[in-house]
Formats: sequence, structure tokens, C-alpha cells
Amino acid sequence: MKKNRFLDIILVTLGAFIAAVGFNTMFLDNQIAAGGMIGLAVVFNKLFGWMPSYVLMVSNIPLLIMCYVFLGRKIFFKTVYGALIYPVAIRLTNTLPTITHNPLLAVLFGGLIVGIGLGIVFRGNSSTGGTGIITQIIHKYTPLSLGVSIVLIDGISTLMGLVAFSADRVMYSTIALIVISYVISLMETGFNSSKTLMIISEQTESIITHITTVTDRGVTKIPIKGGYSTADKIMLMTTISSFELPALERHLLAIDPTAFVIVMPASQVLGRGFSLTKYYEKEEDILLPM
Repeated sequence: MKKNRFLDIILVTLGAFIAAVGFNTMFLDNQIAAGGMIGLAVVFNKLFGWMPSYVLMVSNIPLLIMCYVFLGRKIFFKTVYGALIYPVAIRLTNTLPTITHNPLLAVLFGGLIVGIGLGIVFRGNSSTGGTGIITQIIHKYTPLSLGVSIVLIDGISTLMGLVAFSADRVMYSTIALIVISYVISLMETGFNSSKTLMIISEQTESIITHITTVTDRGVTKIPIKGGYSTADKIMLMTTISSFELPALERHLLAIDPTAFVIVMPASQVLGRGFSLTKYYEKEEDILLPM
């Protein structure tokens, strides 16, 4: 347990400093207010000359109190370290030079760096606090989904950039917010997404043979009943990596041109052949699919 906590602290610290480097070298001087409290910090820096690290530190104090009251101790303790170390990281890296003054390059590469940093923070089971706390509170106490809450709060934060910046800068900031969100999503789900196939065919056994011997994947037989015909059939389910999909589709159509195939994204797959080694020694190690 202590080892896991120590690793989480390392990840949160590393991620906070990476995100801070992206902010100071790409966003601040280019006036990119990419949502959240960090975006508001850029606005306040332009309007009043306030240092972003101080804005974040001061604003996080009442937000952390709200987190403790409305979200509970568990989420509070997961959030508090990241919320405190991020402003410190921004303060310690604020002497770094601005790498580019091209706003498009700034939002693309800044979004990439900040997204990687925040993704590492999330891997450390924490967050940088800020408006993310407000988002969670809205999601908990209103019918709004988490996604809608995030878009609402970050959208308002980004639009507040109009108070200090031109419409062009606000649009650049929106691009940066999209890039950050996309990078974080990639880090959460991974680059090697998999596919789950549902197959209904009259050539069930031939398809099973091909999947298990040629594609070298497991397959599950699921009894089904037709809603219109009421006929009893077998549906096959298998999960494969994305690069295996084109070849398997070609062979499925060669075996049965009338096969009904549904392909669904599987953003994360755990088990033999994916998170564990594909080649096992004991027969009983095979869990799913069978």
C-alpha cells in the first residue's frame, strides 16, 4: 500500500511539472486560456498582472474546502496533493523561455505537453483541482452527466477569455482545450485500442476454426433467439487488436458472404492475449473468451 502511494506521489509530481512546463513555455505568453482555473489564471495575468501560480494556489483553497464538504474525504485526499503541487510547479518553472510565438504551434504542442502532464497526474490517482472540483460537484448534485459538466465549466472559462483577449485567441484556446482532452483520453485508454466482434452466421464452426487457429484468438458461443423469426441461433463473440480486424473481416466474408457482423470499439481489454501473455502453460489459465 505504501509503495503504491509513493508511486502515485511520484507520478503526480512528475505530471504536474510536465504540465507546468507546457503552460509556461507555450500558453502564458501566447495568451492561450485553455479552460479551467489555468485558463482564468492567464486572463487574470493579462488584466491585473497576477502571477498564475498565486491565482491557482489561492483559488484552490476554497475549492478544496468545497471538495471536502460536497465530495467527501476520499476524493479530497486524492485531490489535495495535486492541487497544491501544480501551482508550485508553475512557480518553479516560470523562468523558462517561451519556445514559440506562433499561436497555432503553441496550442498544438502546448496542448500535447499539458495533456501528457495531466494524464500522468490522473494515472497517479489525483487531479490538479481547480474547476474539476466544481465539475464533480455539479455532476453529483444535478442530472447533468460528467461530460456535459466538463464542457459547461471549461466552456465558460474559455469564453471568459473574451474579456481580455481577441476572439482569435479564444478560438486558439478552444483548440488547445480539445488537444488536451484528446491527449488525456489517449493516455487513459491507450493507443492500441481493440475491437469486439459479434458474428451471426450459418458457418459457425468454420468461423470458430479460423478465429482460433489462424487469428489465434479466443471465441465465445452465445445462444440467441431471433426476434422476428424466433429461430434459435448461435452468436460468436471475439475480441481482437485493431490491426487484426481487416484480415479477419476478409476471411469472414470469404467463409460466409451473408454473415452478420457487428464491430464495436473496446477501449481497454484485460486478460490473456492483451494485458497478460497470450501463450499460457496451463489449460485452466484460459478464462475469457473460451
